[in-house]
Amino acid sequence: MSQIALETLQRLIDAEGPAAQSPKYMRIFDAFAEGIRRGHFQPGQRIPPETRLCEKLPVSLGTVQKALSRLASSGLVVRHRKTGTFIADRSAQASEAFVFRFRDPATGDLLLPFVRALKVSEDKSAGPWTEAFGAHRCVRLDRLLWVDQDPPAYASVYFPHQYGRQLLNVPIEQLHGSSTHRILLDNFKLPTLRLEHRIGCRELSHDACEYLMVPPGTIGTVWDVCDYSIKDRPSLFQRLQMAPGHRPLEISEALAA
Repeated sequence: MSQIALETLQRLIDAEGPAAQSPKYMRIFDAFAEGIRRGHFQPGQRIPPETRLCEKLPVSLGTVQKALSRLASSGLVVRHRKTGTFIADRSAQASEAFVFRFRDPATGDLLLPFVRALKVSEDKSAGPWTEAFGAHRCVRLDRLLWVDQDPPAYASVYFPHQYGRQLLNVPIEQLHGSSTHRILLDNFKLPTLRLEHRIGCRELSHDACEYLMVPPGTIGTVWDVCDYSIKDRPSLFQRLQMAPGHRPLEISEALAA
């Protein structure tokens, strides 16, 4: 099994520029993360032993161990006591990619939602998504999500324009049942590593009321979810709106490596 190229890792560390003032373990973490994002380091590739990393970089053993520990906790690498440390395979992320999912109360089986795409558009509206991305130009995908015979939720997914613009030319039928996390993972090598949730009760948007078939001004549940990827950068923002009477939300923070 091949190993990552330490020369490439060293170049990425040296390219940090102004970030050189950050702790050494974070410079190593950032270099690994950037190498994974660019495709320099592939899933299943072995990372050389810690002593070899110390010699090549060069840094202390404690610094290497701290960087690898952070990479493991972020799901970017997997560590095995006997076989070593490897770049993680994130391609199996689909099952945990949905934040809108539930457990069957009788069997405990995972219930993933049905997804119907409604429309894709460029969006220049102001909201927490613009604050997260630091930009006023996004691509917005509106969808309906539902489980079994439950009432649906109305979801608006906001992509940074550089990631979402390709969706503007995709026939809407091809987006039914799609995973937005899978789109980011497959096309841009951006796994979801952390989620932030904000939930409140307030007036649903005009579009949400129309698609959920409730009167304008209805008060419901508004669930905002911001996804963070490599280097803890926001990669996706979702706003889910649910009418009164929807089943209680279930939130799990566990993301598979």
